[in-house]
Amino acid sequence: MKRARVWGRLGTKIFALSIVSCTAHTPAPPPAQPSTVTPPPPQVASAKPAPGNPRFLDAIPKELAPELAQQIGFLSDVCNVAMQYETAGAHRVHVGCRTCPPFEGPTAVSDGRIAVDGVDFFELELYVSGHFTVANADQRLAVFRGCEPHSSNWGGTLLAERQGDKFRSLRYISGLRPQACEAYHRPDGRDVAVCEFGDTHQSISTDTLSVLDFASEPPKTQELLSFTNQDPCDTAAGTRITEEVIESFELNQNPAAKNNGLIVRTTRTPRTMDPTYQRYCSENGSGSPTERPFAKPEVTTRQYRFDGESFVPR
Repeated sequence: MKRARVWGRLGTKIFALSIVSCTAHTPAPPPAQPSTVTPPPPQVASAKPAPGNPRFLDAIPKELAPELAQQIGFLSDVCNVAMQYETAGAHRVHVGCRTCPPFEGPTAVSDGRIAVDGVDFFELELYVSGHFTVANADQRLAVFRGCEPHSSNWGGTLLAERQGDKFRSLRYISGLRPQACEAYHRPDGRDVAVCEFGDTHQSISTDTLSVLDFASEPPKTQELLSFTNQDPCDTAAGTRITEEVIESFELNQNPAAKNNGLIVRTTRTPRTMDPTYQRYCSENGSGSPTERPFAKPEVTTRQYRFDGESFVPR
């Protein structure tokens, strides 16, 4: 029996049949002995697993980028590791786990192997180093996708700490799924996380920049900027709207610098539901995506300084 994706397949039984012929003028021969049937050779397992079944590696591939190898080393301390190779687009390598955080119970004990291209895959989207609860702790923020419903932003954030020679899970915050994060080093030695969050519900999108302090549970949050935008394709012909989003942010942590703190760039872009934009919306809705009509954005730079407890505008 060969195990397949549906857990089994009935084999084919082989029967031997002996036919004895006789005539009226010839004595009957002795009874024929059952013939020996040689069973078919066992099928050799294919090097390529059945769809959805992973293959397993016992070591980190040497060709993996250093940052991904570092992430796999971290993951091997907290979960059963998984990888997926992107077959289209940028052909990137994605790393994650075979189960969801907070990685408790027997299924969370690492088996020391890396599952490749399996169906049980929860991607590590962000990985940030810092001292988030106390100044002398070596900690990581690990953001995972796929472990929560849409109402909880499809994922969450694990806070882990190095204890001895391994990282251990401290706590998991369901629904906390930033799309970008950086650690800002406070004067007292602790770090806060400056994070951007984006989400869309029923054609309404939000783009938010917040500061999270993980010394509190749940994390203390300071919201710096938040923009709400409606999808232009859901407006009537001739409608004019303005989309405002966070284009980028960066931290300057040089205490001697005059602009020590946070620099944020935002854009305001006019959108008009004219015939060109209507055609773009129609083609996108029919499954034939095209390039979005260009509109010149207005770029604004905002600066914040850290006063010891929070960021304040300059």
